[in-house]
Amino acid sequence: MDTQTQNQSNINTPRQDDKRKRFNTKELSFIGLMGALMFALSFLFGNVLNIATGNPAASGFITQIIQGIILTVAVLTTRKFGTATYMWLIYGILAIPTTMWGGLPGIYKVLISLATGLIFDTVIYFFRYKIKGLFVGSVTTYIILVPVLLWFYKQLNIPGAEKFLKYWPIMIVIFFALFSLGIWIGLKIFNRIKNKRTIKLVMDN
Repeated sequence: MDTQTQNQSNINTPRQDDKRKRFNTKELSFIGLMGALMFALSFLFGNVLNIATGNPAASGFITQIIQGIILTVAVLTTRKFGTATYMWLIYGILAIPTTMWGGLPGIYKVLISLATGLIFDTVIYFFRYKIKGLFVGSVTTYIILVPVLLWFYKQLNIPGAEKFLKYWPIMIVIFFALFSLGIWIGLKIFNRIKNKRTIKLVMDN
């Protein structure tokens, strides 16, 4: 192959690094399933806890753990920027007609979900998907979003929003602790399943 032909081939053929940055079909399917699973489990156990306690805000405590588990498994499997964002996008779309993400149905839940995913993705990408990045990503997300969300919910006149707004620093600590528990459980699960055929099919792409 002469130099001109080789250069043309290099232009037309994507570099391996570029291929690695893009999601393939298997990864997108995996992320979609994990996003749907995250919503389904959060919705199921969150509503059970709400009914059991009679407090519509109680679901937030169990959903933090569930989301920590599933996000940890997903981002460590793909290790690509956008994994958390796609998962949260799916979560937000599914949450539109439900009581998740603040109680009132609405398209605003998609925007909240996208913001959540982008913040988390940015931080863990900066840390190159090291374990500490998961914890830093979660606390960064809470610090940015919790006061903003509570203020937004107050504007929507969601019951209890004004009271929760006064205690947002405490809520950040509680949610971070619960999400950290989810990360810890997620790490245990990932280490047990990372050599399974289905997971390796996604990781090896």
